[in-house]
Amino acid sequence: MVESHARSASERVYLSDVEIHRQSPIASAADLRARVLFHVLLTDTLLVGDSQSLNTPPFRALVSSREAVGRAVRSDLAPLLGSGRIRIACRDGQSLAAVRDAQELRQVEHVPSAAYAELMDSLTRAHAVPYGLDAVSAAFKSGVVRLLEEQVHNARGETRRTLEAALEFVRSEEPLYFKSLRDWEESFRADSSGSTEVVLAMASVDRAAGESYRQSLPHALGAGTAAPRSVGPPSTAAVHTLMESTTLHSGMLDGFLLGRLPVEVFLEATEQPSRGFLVRQLGLLRRGIQPDTSRLAEAVAEFSAWMREAFDRAFRDTDERARAVLDGNRNLMRFSLSQDALTGALGAGLDVPMADRDQDYLDLRVLDRSVPAADGAAGVGELDAWQMRQRVVTGAYVG
Repeated sequence: MVESHARSASERVYLSDVEIHRQSPIASAADLRARVLFHVLLTDTLLVGDSQSLNTPPFRALVSSREAVGRAVRSDLAPLLGSGRIRIACRDGQSLAAVRDAQELRQVEHVPSAAYAELMDSLTRAHAVPYGLDAVSAAFKSGVVRLLEEQVHNARGETRRTLEAALEFVRSEEPLYFKSLRDWEESFRADSSGSTEVVLAMASVDRAAGESYRQSLPHALGAGTAAPRSVGPPSTAAVHTLMESTTLHSGMLDGFLLGRLPVEVFLEATEQPSRGFLVRQLGLLRRGIQPDTSRLAEAVAEFSAWMREAFDRAFRDTDERARAVLDGNRNLMRFSLSQDALTGALGAGLDVPMADRDQDYLDLRVLDRSVPAADGAAGVGELDAWQMRQRVVTGAYVG
């Protein structure tokens, strides 16, 4: 059994999914809940941005039942917010109510009620993580400029002219707001020819802005990032497997079951010694330090078994549908630890090898922060629901 003293020092990981501006789909509030709680299981402190916590309706539905009207979802994240398992990154120490009021004046989309902002303040104020708005704004602008410059380099004709116009606007704005760029896009579309080239170029601008918006806050905070994964694991030809377990129960990767599990179970899970050791070892890996492979294998097996028992306890008498899914699940989870033979970069994975694309299983890769392009995670392409279940967690940005 993994000993109780093997708990990790707090490490912060920013969750990029709570983002109404992103090109990533949120199929439902329950879908988002499964992702949020999955990363709570495997992270000491999960960070969400102030704007994201305010302006993303599916996230609001997970906090307040008043925000969940018409949505089939548990509105029960308050204990995780109140305990600091999920923390809100707040600009310059402002209250969420103040951020909300300023956004309302700027006519930002999806601004919540004042009552919701006050509720969030009451839940999160004691554990808020401050950040400098100027630093994040500068990172956002430089990221958009970089991505647009890359696209302009290979563009031609009307596509190039459209991207250059966007780049000129972005460079002229100080500070650059996401809403300002969106407003410029709408104006440009109205005045343009409406050709296919313009439409596609504008979509590319919007995705570049979304990707930079996602990256700027964790970069400024020196936090890791949990995101959808478009970059795959390294080629198997260059990977040396350090450890692999293939007979683990797969419940903790089942998005359907995670979405229905009461939050009290997740709070209990975060106190398990095996989970604490697992989180600590994955944190070491993200910093490029090789974990204790034998004890890590023991911790994964112990924690997956605990989760299986927790699912059984939670659903036995209260959720017939979830119990049927749990009892009918014959797929096994694999945990692997690997090292790139060329670069020495470490990686770990949790997946269900036999799962079909249409099954609701999450798939996780944890990467050493030195892995090239790992920090970008999702790139700027469109992602479907399956790709959103392909997860990557990387270490803090270096650069």
